[in-house]
Amino acid sequence: MIVRVKAHAKVNLHLEVLRKREDGYHEVETILQTIGLHDTLSLRATKGPTHIICSHPKVPTDRTNLCHQAARLLQKRLGERRGVEITLEKRIPVAAGLGGGSADAAAVLLALPRLWGRDVDEDVLFELARRLGADVPFFLKGGTQLGRGIGDELTPLYASGKGVYLVVTPAWELSTAKVYEGLKMGLTRHGPKVNLQNYKALLSRFPDRAWPGFNRLADVVLPAQPDLHRLYLHLKESGSHLAMMSGSGPSLFAVYSTVEEAEQARQEISPATAFTWIGPSTRVGVEFEQRGE
Repeated sequence: MIVRVKAHAKVNLHLEVLRKREDGYHEVETILQTIGLHDTLSLRATKGPTHIICSHPKVPTDRTNLCHQAARLLQKRLGERRGVEITLEKRIPVAAGLGGGSADAAAVLLALPRLWGRDVDEDVLFELARRLGADVPFFLKGGTQLGRGIGDELTPLYASGKGVYLVVTPAWELSTAKVYEGLKMGLTRHGPKVNLQNYKALLSRFPDRAWPGFNRLADVVLPAQPDLHRLYLHLKESGSHLAMMSGSGPSLFAVYSTVEEAEQARQEISPATAFTWIGPSTRVGVEFEQRGE
């Protein structure tokens, strides 16, 4: 039997960094939104160890892969002797602020119990997800959520689901650790807290109404990356309702009313310098595509 799932990417509609914690992580407030851009994972039970197949040159297939780690955690928790072969079709750009690796790990946590015919409590899945990374718990549900703590204390939000997203990922990578190191925490320690009631009202009307969200990490990245800054200005001035950087970058995204408006903005971006994608938001993080032999 093979279980196939789509693991959706995310963008940050808001990202404030509040403080650095004693454990080295940063306290944040963020609003996360899944979008239609996705990886596809095909899982097949085996009698041998976990095996990852992926042709993307920047995706490891050894134990450093989060999918491998997710499978191993489930094996230990369930006392499961069977392994799994995971074929990963990578579409989400790697190390781009879109959460691709975390989404893939969440997909494995949800798909493996179905493949093995095992029941796993939701609380257990969230516990394992937190051990894998701050963003992994979000992808177990997806949709629109407020993340606090290190991003793993989640509150579901309702968004209109309207709008067409244009994602632009330049052909270079940024180090998340270095981006956070460059942040002047004195300016953000007392940053504004999300007023949940106000944001709920705005989300229900977005993108028909203005959106006040911002990304504090863009204060570090954009001044240091002139080419990225120019792309950002292009998206901001292209008739979009919103233009932002996602996560620690370098991916940017903009939201439009129609596909035609998004296509017009994309046509002015050189395909040689950036990956682009156009599509809707989603209400799920992981989507079961099919189950069969």
